[in-house]
Amino acid sequence: MDFSLRPKIWRACLRNIKFLYHVSYLEVSQRYCLNWYKQRWHMPRFTIVIPTHNRYDKLRNLLKSIDFTKPVGLDEIIVVDDSSRKVEIENEFPCLNIHRIVSSERLFISRAKNLGWRKANSDIIFFIDDDNIVNHRTFVPIIDKLAKSKCIGALVPAVLYKNRPDLVWVYATPLAKDRWSHVLIGRNKPRNPKIENRFLDTDALANSSVVKRSVLELTNGFEEKLSVNSSADLCLRIKKMGFKVYAYTGSFIYHDVTPPSGFGWWAEHGAQDPLRVNNELKDWILLMRFLHFKDNLFVFHAMLRSMRFVLPNMLVYIFKGKRPHYLVKNVITGYLDGFSRALKFNYNRYNLSDAWLVTE
Repeated sequence: MDFSLRPKIWRACLRNIKFLYHVSYLEVSQRYCLNWYKQRWHMPRFTIVIPTHNRYDKLRNLLKSIDFTKPVGLDEIIVVDDSSRKVEIENEFPCLNIHRIVSSERLFISRAKNLGWRKANSDIIFFIDDDNIVNHRTFVPIIDKLAKSKCIGALVPAVLYKNRPDLVWVYATPLAKDRWSHVLIGRNKPRNPKIENRFLDTDALANSSVVKRSVLELTNGFEEKLSVNSSADLCLRIKKMGFKVYAYTGSFIYHDVTPPSGFGWWAEHGAQDPLRVNNELKDWILLMRFLHFKDNLFVFHAMLRSMRFVLPNMLVYIFKGKRPHYLVKNVITGYLDGFSRALKFNYNRYNLSDAWLVTE
């Protein structure tokens, strides 16, 4: 072999390697760009609706996360604001298309959400409570799944703690067999890869959800008699219309609340907002009546089961609440008003099957 040819051979090999590298790089780049354009132009358009009340710091963090994520397909953000002190927060985010609906009276969450989705222009509505943040895993997977399915009416993402993203706030919330509570799948446990990237049955829409506008129009949206906690009612009415509702654990949202630690973490919201305490209790009583309309001992059963969460919450309100006496008063009036409303109701609101209607 002529050793003088070795440098030429090596140079030729290097040229071929560089050529193959550039071809591979171009192919990868073209594939990435093609996928990006497909996602950009074929991603369904959607609107984010955010109800807020006196939590501008939380709302600001949520909007910052949306601005940083730059969700594909986002048409507009509608903020429904019934705060006592108004801040034109949309001016802080010029790159986001924010419309703010301002109310001088307290709307509460259900009415605020209804005002928001009815003002939206998109066919898909993403409801997000103001005490959450989002990232790149929040929007694309779940909206794509909803848009491609004719039988699914609504989806909810898996919820993790913002300050402990390794810890689950909740994956899904199906009703318990006795229908007196929801089963909180994964609550306060480490993330479980075995139940992620799946559809899980759920009977509530937790603190964020994505719903087809056509489904909201069919159901007339959230029940405003349930001022705060109306998501379970909407979920069951969507199922009554023949649509499926799932938690999709391939998308994630991050709840900006205190992770389990110390006394009172479970009653953080109520301790700061007495009127919310009153309405949440009334909502729970009315929802339970919807689910147990044949129960002749409803008041006794509801009082007994409500003690599981009312008593621990009362301790937090007394020792950590801003106005403990007012909070306790709102719990008492919540019971009285809730039962007076609930006992007027006696029909099968959700078309529950006979197997569910076993009298306790």
